[in-house]
Amino acid sequence: MYGKILNLKFSNMEEAQLAASFFSENIGLKIAEFKIIGFNVFIGQKGDLNVSIKFENVPAIKNFETKYPEIIKGLRKSLVFKETVFLGVCAYTFEKEAAVTEN
Repeated sequence: MYGKILNLKFSNMEEAQLAASFFSENIGLKIAEFKIIGFNVFIGQKGDLNVSIKFENVPAIKNFETKYPEIIKGLRKSLVFKETVFLGVCAYTFEKEAAVTEN
């Protein structure tokens, strides 16, 4: 599994919330198109935003990489932020699935 991690720093939580909505619309609504297998958006209390996007293979992440500059351009026009990007291979992941245990 391959991943792109975006760490964005905004001046306040309200701007981070706007950016979270931006990513939900511009990436979350295109999960099938980008062949995303995992997508998480985390907002910190001090205006930090962490976006984690997971892909199953290299062609999927390369496709996303070609389209990402156009996606982020819209956010850059609206808000000022500092961006750090990390690309990598997932070494370990765990997510407990919700299960119904009622009889």
